Amino acid sequence: MYEFDIHSPTDLKGALELKATFGAGLHPLAGGTDVLVSLRNNRVDWGEKPTLLNLNSIDELHFVKETPETIEIGPLLTHTEISTHSLVKTHVPALAKAVLYIGSPQIRNRGSVIGNMCHASPAADSLPILYCRDAKIEVQTANQTTLTPIEEFITGPGIIAIDPKGIVTKIIVPKLANYVGDYLTLRQRQALSCNVVSVGVEMLKPDDIIEDIRISLGAVAPTVVRGRRTESLIKNKSITEDLIEEARDLIQTECVPIDDVRSNKNYRQAMTGVLLARFLHRFI
Repeated sequence: MYEFDIHSPTDLKGALELKATFGAGLHPLAGGTDVLVSLRNNRVDWGEKPTLLNLNSIDELHFVKETPETIEIGPLLTHTEISTHSLVKTHVPALAKAVLYIGSPQIRNRGSVIGNMCHASPAADSLPILYCRDAKIEVQTANQTTLTPIEEFITGPGIIAIDPKGIVTKIIVPKLANYVGDYLTLRQRQALSCNVVSVGVEMLKPDDIIEDIRISLGAVAPTVVRGRRTESLIKNKSITEDLIEEARDLIQTECVPIDDVRSNKNYRQAMTGVLLARFLHRFI
């Protein structure tokens, strides 16, 4: 049986004031789907009676907004809402697809995309497309607002670079006009299973030549990683069988997987190439 102290402010100003007072000892809570799991498995050290900051009464944190260049996602948007939201489906469709792999319908109806990001699992399904998009993370404290690229915000498994008095207030996702994106994943079963290896891709191919491509790999390193050498190989070329074979081999060198209960490093490494090749073959 766990006991908690829970603070439930009704506006962002009140939440930031509480964070300024308690600092790292106050743990923001949106969906809360991972709290008990983390405590039971000793993934967090929150003391005998954790103090939680319940954000769910702050209406101003529940939003998806469009600007001329970006889509902005608030901390209270659930996976289900992301998967069905017209702005996300129009401008970041691969993210709308990716979040459907997360957990069960109950988890998706409760868990938030920003919570999934802040958990900072390298196997998180929401992250590869955000890496492809060079998303930025807005963090507010009582005194300032900062923007951090996602590759700098997530620094290791379960580790994020955030001011102890700060709260993540939005993810800013750049639009990529005319890009084709997808999220490909392998898991031990289709539903209710953790990602074994994943590949996120965003590609601009207005004609025969690939003008740009962004490739991110999940569950094959301490964080999600970009396959930048493979991106450079593919850019400004036409897709051929020879290019796909070369890209398949190169992407396997851009990750450092581990052996664990779900898979082994050799399989994970090989499957990054297989998944990337599956995507590229669609465009021959």
